[in-house]
Amino acid sequence: MCFDLKILITSTGIHQKAGTYTVLKNISPILSKNHDVTILTNESDVDIECTKLIKLKLSPFPIPPYFNLPKFKKLVEDGFLDQFDIIHSFEYPIFLSDYLTKKKSLFKAPLVISAHGSIHQFGGFPNNVLKKIHNKLMKKYIGNVSLFLGSTNAEKNHLLKYGISENKLAVLPLGVTVPNISRTQSKRLSVIYVGRLSISKNIDLLIKAVHLCKRNDFDLIISGEDFGMLNKLKKLTKKYHLEKRIIFKGRISENEKNTLFSEATIFVHPSLEDVFSLSLIEAAAVGIPSIAFDVEANSEIFEKNCGLIVKDLTELSLAKSIDDLLDDDNRRKEISKNAINFIPKKYNWNNTVQILEKLYSQIK
Repeated sequence: MCFDLKILITSTGIHQKAGTYTVLKNISPILSKNHDVTILTNESDVDIECTKLIKLKLSPFPIPPYFNLPKFKKLVEDGFLDQFDIIHSFEYPIFLSDYLTKKKSLFKAPLVISAHGSIHQFGGFPNNVLKKIHNKLMKKYIGNVSLFLGSTNAEKNHLLKYGISENKLAVLPLGVTVPNISRTQSKRLSVIYVGRLSISKNIDLLIKAVHLCKRNDFDLIISGEDFGMLNKLKKLTKKYHLEKRIIFKGRISENEKNTLFSEATIFVHPSLEDVFSLSLIEAAAVGIPSIAFDVEANSEIFEKNCGLIVKDLTELSLAKSIDDLLDDDNRRKEISKNAINFIPKKYNWNNTVQILEKLYSQIK
């Protein structure tokens, strides 16, 4: 194992406090125990423990996620990267990853890129078209990247289809932070969703499923920051006359989330494209019987009967799964027990860092 590395981690997505933020929030403190970890990001509120934090001013670009950091170009040209043993960039179709990939001749350190679903997911028009153009243009620079990391075997297969060779690919399983909570069923049954309210999460499909459920003795509680979908979801709720049964919590604190987790009957993750849902893993790990579609890594997460997989990707099938699980108390208990015993052992941040250190040492 190689210790005392000087590692530069780059990302402009930390301020959103979503997937990349959660990963770095958990792995950086552990990495920093044995290595010098510098995080370079945009000017924002960053509460991640590391050796050094560098924040540069953003220059907006017409495509929202594609922020430019003009000062970073100057740093690279002036040899700033020469002091590092590893350069690790999070997410792919962003300026930092693209610039590092194209300018690899300016530094010697191996370049590692964590994709986090950012290569094969396209979203809606016009970003889907722009991303396809981007990926086609960037393909010729793949050889400059020493290692691409996928979160799951499902993502690894997507990266292989994109044209990245097997010897430049590795799976880095992520972890789960299991809250110390006591699960006590609330008086009224509840189905919950926790995560961003974005188009890729397919929460509209969940609302349609609730409308189709035979049972109407439960509430749907939707928690998470609005990423452009809240008004549409509220209109859909009104359309189906579910205003008294669907509760929008907005962005919630950790304590509020723990309270929600402690009382929830079922957790549903309705996304049809999430590569690896940390909220789904966290919910299952604390013992909430969870439901997800048979896409991406969900079947990997739910192996050993740790959750309920919906094979048919429709709101009707999701509605039936919700009804069936609410009807079967013994099955809920079995799923809960299996998940509590298995998921925290498989998805563990210490394991994540150990695997990452090994990968760093192999390409160093």
